[in-house]
Amino acid sequence: MGIGFKPRGETGPLYHPERDYAYITPTLMRSAIEKLDCNDISEEATRWKAEHNITSAELGAAAEVLARAQRDFISAADPVTSLEQALSRRDYYDIRYSVRQFLFATIGYVVCAAWFKAVRDVTVIGEPSAADTAMIDFAASAHKFATNAALERTSPILETLQARNDLLSCRCNILGQECSKLRQELAEILEQEAARKVKAPKSTTNIAISAFIGYLARTCGLSSRN
Repeated sequence: MGIGFKPRGETGPLYHPERDYAYITPTLMRSAIEKLDCNDISEEATRWKAEHNITSAELGAAAEVLARAQRDFISAADPVTSLEQALSRRDYYDIRYSVRQFLFATIGYVVCAAWFKAVRDVTVIGEPSAADTAMIDFAASAHKFATNAALERTSPILETLQARNDLLSCRCNILGQECSKLRQELAEILEQEAARKVKAPKSTTNIAISAFIGYLARTCGLSSRN
């Protein structure tokens, strides 16, 4: 958990951004259950569900047990000290593993989808993201897990440099696009200027011709009256 802070004038406990998870997770889990209720799952998930003979009744029962278990998190009468204790108390582990796995996979997908949306909401493409530090730490941990390398070889330094490289590359691309746009606009302006210069002599000639014709007309008119 990160360093806590307390808004000025507040007397409550220190605020930690991670604690927001306590408030948003029930909403995310509800969204996952609603996806299952509407059968809003991918073709791959549908096939996997069929291969393991998972019924809607089993999923419903698992979701109900999970809901009862989460109530024990804040039970004043008999609180639990861990997720495992809450699940065990409600016989969650007696449910087939494939059913539990399918339920948690759906919840996990919704959580990741919300994670993506939240990160994009606090990020301006081409600018440093408010979430980059935590995501760099996650990427370093994932790299360590994947490669099973020594700790000193899997520090966040590599991920930090990669993030900075991506940021600078994005800025270079944006500047390149702006330069191309400016070059196009300049070319159009020069083309218009060149066309204007070409048309200018013709306009002067037309004026001179019109004046000469007018002179002849006046002269002829005078001659006819004489």
